[in-house]
Amino acid sequence: MTQSLRLIFGFILSSQLLSSSLLQAEQSEVEFFEKKIRPVLVKHCYECHSVEASAVKGGLLLDSREGLLAGGDSGPSLVPGKSAESTLIESLKYESYEMPPSGKLPEHVIRDFEQWVDTGAIDPRAPTQKKAQAGIDWEAARQFWAYQPLPESTPAGLSTTKLIDQSLQQALDKVGATPNSIASPEQRIRRLYYDLTGLPPSPQQIMDFVNDPSADRWENTVEELLASKQFGEHWGRHWLDVVRYADSNGNDFNATYHNAWRYRNYVIEAFNNDKPFDRFLREQIAGDLMPAKDPQEQYNHLVATGFLMVGPKMLSERDKEKLEFDIVDEQIDSIGKAFLGLSLGCARCHDHKFDPIPTADYYALAGIFRSTQVLDGESQKYVSDWVRRELPTTKEHREQLALYNEQTKTLTTALKAEEKTLKKTEQTLKEFQEGQDAYTIDNLKAKLTGNWTSSTYSKDFIGSDYIHDNKEKSPVKTALFSMTIGKAGKYHVRFGYKGNSGRDEKVPVTIKHGEQEQTFFIDQTKPAPIRGQFIELGEFEYVAGDVVEVIISNEGTTGYVIVDAVQFLLHRESSEESLDADRLAKLEKAVNAAKSALKSSQDKLAELKKNAPKPLPLAFAVKDREDCDDCEIMIRGDHLNKGEVVSRGTLQIISGEQASLKNPTGSGRLEFANWITSDAAPLASRVYVNRLWLYLFGEGIVRSVDNFGALGIPPSHPELLDALALRFTESNWSTKEMVRAIVMTEAYQRSTENNLDSYKLDPENRLLWRSHRRPLTAEEILDTFLVYRDSLDQTQAESTVSQFGTLVVNNNSNAQSKTEQGVTALKRTIYQPVLRSQLSELAYLFDFANPEMVVGKRPPTNVPAQALFLMNNDLPRQTASALVSQMFEEHGTGSFTILNDLYLKIFGRLPDKADDQLAKNYLQTRLEDTTDTAEIKAAWTDYVQAMLASTEFRYLD
Repeated sequence: MTQSLRLIFGFILSSQLLSSSLLQAEQSEVEFFEKKIRPVLVKHCYECHSVEASAVKGGLLLDSREGLLAGGDSGPSLVPGKSAESTLIESLKYESYEMPPSGKLPEHVIRDFEQWVDTGAIDPRAPTQKKAQAGIDWEAARQFWAYQPLPESTPAGLSTTKLIDQSLQQALDKVGATPNSIASPEQRIRRLYYDLTGLPPSPQQIMDFVNDPSADRWENTVEELLASKQFGEHWGRHWLDVVRYADSNGNDFNATYHNAWRYRNYVIEAFNNDKPFDRFLREQIAGDLMPAKDPQEQYNHLVATGFLMVGPKMLSERDKEKLEFDIVDEQIDSIGKAFLGLSLGCARCHDHKFDPIPTADYYALAGIFRSTQVLDGESQKYVSDWVRRELPTTKEHREQLALYNEQTKTLTTALKAEEKTLKKTEQTLKEFQEGQDAYTIDNLKAKLTGNWTSSTYSKDFIGSDYIHDNKEKSPVKTALFSMTIGKAGKYHVRFGYKGNSGRDEKVPVTIKHGEQEQTFFIDQTKPAPIRGQFIELGEFEYVAGDVVEVIISNEGTTGYVIVDAVQFLLHRESSEESLDADRLAKLEKAVNAAKSALKSSQDKLAELKKNAPKPLPLAFAVKDREDCDDCEIMIRGDHLNKGEVVSRGTLQIISGEQASLKNPTGSGRLEFANWITSDAAPLASRVYVNRLWLYLFGEGIVRSVDNFGALGIPPSHPELLDALALRFTESNWSTKEMVRAIVMTEAYQRSTENNLDSYKLDPENRLLWRSHRRPLTAEEILDTFLVYRDSLDQTQAESTVSQFGTLVVNNNSNAQSKTEQGVTALKRTIYQPVLRSQLSELAYLFDFANPEMVVGKRPPTNVPAQALFLMNNDLPRQTASALVSQMFEEHGTGSFTILNDLYLKIFGRLPDKADDQLAKNYLQTRLEDTTDTAEIKAAWTDYVQAMLASTEFRYLD
């Protein structure tokens, strides 16, 4: 029992990868090729590099794996696993050849190719030869196990728990394998707590069960955990993996999803309330179209459609029609995998290569989701924004908001008038102070070349606005101010601008007078020295009638160039500059009065905003378009190459000739959602029950949990899966009922010990003669650390990204680069933000689900970096220190009895004699005769951190 501790001091265990994991990885890579690589090759390369090309250029064929590996006149085009050595990648990057010659592909497409090559360049295409493609044999296709109807009944008088145990035992008997005995009480209770809540049992809860491991006690514990709010948090996280949940967009514009948290909380509450899964499914596809009996249900229905919103989007795509189709594709792909276990997205460019899903079926679904609105306007130039829908709230709240908005409007109007009055009186005062001979030329009167942009962002500008060049340097832009001198004399010539960071440091300003010309370079990163408005260019002698030009250019600049005004001010002798005291006093009084009025209104507005009612809640939710319609087939997936129109509908493999929707209401989403839980219910229920089985047994009855198609792994117990799917639908699609039935089985409670005889008969444990040993997830590790520190905040959180602006990356002034994650946040992990492309180190190391895609099963890894993190990172170190401090408070600094409590907390068991001896030997060697409290604590902390880094902590037996 102590081997893992010894190993942690000596070396790190390595692990074997299961063949099923490798197969699942290959399936994922095939899907990646079909969605990301093949369409690009077809669109940009086949014209010149395929057997159908009129003349194959360079002897290179790119329409098969063999052609890619063989290469052309210049040799092999790719080296699997080594993108940096592949000519194909060099050509796409325009580093050697420039392919395609029509123009370089977008960077994200090139990254897809690099990823594809680095992961082995999986390519399922057959050798290229022209073959007549036969149509789908629907009768034969429907014989496939996944499309079969569920049985009409299951054995009467047999509970689901007994049905499971009996079915598994029969399968074991057929091969002569002997199942393991029941695991120890310590192992079972630790397994149950983590599987149902994602949190460890307390030492007291462990000992209570150890002292009474009866069936009744087990059943009572199961009921307690199913009823706890932690159940929904843990099982909600499972579902968030499947629906690719994130709090930011990722991709090229990592925009903040400020309202996605409502969908997350909706999911948690759905699991805690045991919402029937068929209703749960329908609400996520078409909740906004479902009738609601009250405002709370209407709220839930709208928020549920966040499922269709949370996927990653290429928001800065300038071809908006392509963007819309890419979003539709992502939605169809996610629905297919999450609800039906089918890779529907593979039929976008051609009939599915392996499953009976023709391209026509794909575009029948595309019509439904193209008729569903996700995007709405732009957040900035070329960057698409998304739909936000008002959520129901109380009448009182709406009245408060209406009153607040009216008061805000009144005060804002008053503020604008007072600002205008103040500006006018201040200007009058300035002109009086500066004399009558002051001439200010606003940018509105300047002669402009090039497209300048008007702005009022920076305050205290002259006139109604100022202009800037938007950092667009080609072609060169100029602003010309012309002044005809009326009165001879010396003039102060001033240039007006608004200084700030981001401006240019050397803006050329040229003064022309006759044949004379003089250029000044102005540093606009610094404030203008005269009242923050002007900088003096110099004093010049002019005679009446002279024409003086001041020209501002952005030639040679890199930052923003700002132009506000030009001023000519006649120089006066000191004796002539005495001011009328009465006039000055009146003007100053007027300015002060205007300032006072403005300050009063500003204070009132600030107080109003301080006590503002909560804003109207908004949902991250879809809606039907006003122009719902059927969709054309996009030839080879290209939206610019449209074919025949396909009526909106479902899948022919399931509904046959009834697949087409007759007169759909709006988009047809509601009809589609109802279809999934009626006609497609056998498939949907199989897929979901299989997910529940996976979460409790470590592997699904169908191990390829997101793929029930031809490339998937056939079920190990097909009759059992069908029976469970039927029982599930008959029990009102209850998640808790099925979970309860499974954890009550003997099979769930078996030990993980290896049995050589059974191993020889079933080396992959597909027949479940033992329980699967599974690693703790990233969330379970972090949440456990917080529990150990007595600092886990389990209150439900709302928005976890409210502190972010438009973006969650630090590339503008309205964004932050990272957020608090981990111990500093204290919230349970499910309430911490999931930021695409910015996952925490712990999440990356411990196999957190990739939020870019549907993840039915996280691929488990056992790599040295995990143990190194637990041995060296501050997080486990602080946790170990906190645990030791707690134990010292309870037992005293010098007491060895703390070892019992430590083992119960961390391993879920008491230490045995070997554990005692190991700890004593280590501490005696480390401490010798020292009595220093700090050294004693440090030694214990090192020991506890080693426990946290051990496989016994990280794995559930």
